[in-house]
Amino acid sequence: MQCREFRDIADSYLGNELIVETNHEVISHLEHCSECRCELAARRELRSQLREAFIKAPENQMSEEFGQRLSARLHEQAFGRSVTALSRRGWHPSVTLRRTSWLALAACLVLAAGFGLVLVRQRMLEWSSPQGGQELAGGELTPSYPAQLNPGIPVSIVKTELARDAAGDHRDCAVHFRLAEKPIDLEVAGRKYDPVYANLTKAVLSEQGDVPLGAEFVEAHSCVFEGRRFAHIILRYHGQLVSFLVTEMGDSKEAKTNAAPLTNQQAQVIACSQLDGYQVSCFQTARHAVFIVSDLPEGDNLALARALAPSVFAHITRVESAA
Repeated sequence: MQCREFRDIADSYLGNELIVETNHEVISHLEHCSECRCELAARRELRSQLREAFIKAPENQMSEEFGQRLSARLHEQAFGRSVTALSRRGWHPSVTLRRTSWLALAACLVLAAGFGLVLVRQRMLEWSSPQGGQELAGGELTPSYPAQLNPGIPVSIVKTELARDAAGDHRDCAVHFRLAEKPIDLEVAGRKYDPVYANLTKAVLSEQGDVPLGAEFVEAHSCVFEGRRFAHIILRYHGQLVSFLVTEMGDSKEAKTNAAPLTNQQAQVIACSQLDGYQVSCFQTARHAVFIVSDLPEGDNLALARALAPSVFAHITRVESAA
């Protein structure tokens, strides 16, 4: 793709209007063209300013009087007519409202319980026994891994506190190159900030110097997203950019409290969630959270995460133990 072609479709790219193949061409071009990266950043900022100006425009604000009228009308529609009709049949309004409220509360509880059961069942399927592996869309089985993977720190901590930052770092660093702070060499970051970062790239690569499952190594550095520092190894898998991210959980009081010995624990390399359109798989050690983020299908993203997990887990826990 040439710069002229990129400028013709840059706005469509920002609006997520391009087909997947064209998106890949744009990303590939941006990897090697700093001028077009600056052009894209300027257009994104302009779109953001226009959107904010439109939202905050006085003529687009709801007046307080209209809001009060709307609230009163909705209240009347919800309760007024039904109470009036029932009172004509001998029902007392206060009794009707009380029963209506209890029925609404009961219905909400039933729906919440049903939805919770569905989520629990889905997670139980994802976390099912690692001994037999897990079948993916392509019919292949992901390998089973040692039982030490993941101590007893609840995975929800990783998801709620850190997964969104990991997805944001993948988006702003690997895909769009718009971080405020310039990344630094990963080995330098290992000496300066976190010894786990040193030799992390070697832990990701196999003995032959390649990434498992035929993925390709792109680059490694340490970057900061919204105040949180990550070790960031960028891979390419099935034509897509993949971010392998490691960060310390030292800021999480709950993580410190719930840390457990690294023995007799089940492997929990799981698909954490989908954030900002990206698949996020994760696992963790006593003091670090590890994320694999991409826009690959969930099965491919999870397979790559599980292929990388054993050597990376061993590296991180070895450094943690020596600290």
